[in-house]
Amino acid sequence: MEILVDIFAIGCLVSIFGYFLYIVYYTLDLFFLNPFVHILPLTEKEKRTIEEYPPFYNTLNGPIKKKFEKRVVRFRHRKQIHFHNDVKEVAKIRLLLSATGAMLTLGMADFLILSIEKIIVYPSKYYSAITKRDHYGEYNRGLKTIIFSAEQLVKGFRIPNDNINLAVHEFAHALSFNVVNKLNVRSFFFIFGMQRMKRVLSDGHFLAKWEASGYFRAYGKTNVHEFFAVALESFIETPKTFEHHFPQLFKMVRAMLNMGFYRLP
Repeated sequence: MEILVDIFAIGCLVSIFGYFLYIVYYTLDLFFLNPFVHILPLTEKEKRTIEEYPPFYNTLNGPIKKKFEKRVVRFRHRKQIHFHNDVKEVAKIRLLLSATGAMLTLGMADFLILSIEKIIVYPSKYYSAITKRDHYGEYNRGLKTIIFSAEQLVKGFRIPNDNINLAVHEFAHALSFNVVNKLNVRSFFFIFGMQRMKRVLSDGHFLAKWEASGYFRAYGKTNVHEFFAVALESFIETPKTFEHHFPQLFKMVRAMLNMGFYRLP
């Protein structure tokens, strides 16, 4: 019996020590200080590819742009991105997905988004065994997995101002779960913002203005999580129009993401 207790105690100590080492490794990764990881920077061709995704990247000043580029390559290195069947432009999609993750977390210290462990990309719409229907994209919280249709992903990147971007939408869901599970000041502001958005979503005056403007698509009314995702698509793709129609909501989203540095194009 004593031997079993000793083995259990040793196992607990090993687990605690292993977790401590992981936290140290993860923290070093966040600040680009990990001596065990050497990742090549973005090539000039890759930078030009990201520049085609306006308006966000092209509005950043020098130091913040460098920070963004470092986070893109680190995100791409750390995440499992699996492509099924005959997906085309794999390298480009991998780059733009990594850029999306880095973009949405640029105002946050933790940019690796632990709520995403795996990304799966199918050529077109796919059948979900969970919902029993076809999808273009979805975030599975339990499996920490995002699934995309490459066809819709590319369309979202190719048309930069229609407020429909599948990558931003699904990353928004993962981001909201990632932030609210952390105990820090940034998490508090994000949760407070989500609560305010929930109240806004039930405000008759706001909904009437939504209908009159036709700016947000109706799917955003499903619940506060879909509202946040739809609003975030607009925040990234047409920020000037967003601020013009809904200035208070625009400020709310910018505060949730801690993007006071974001200069409108």
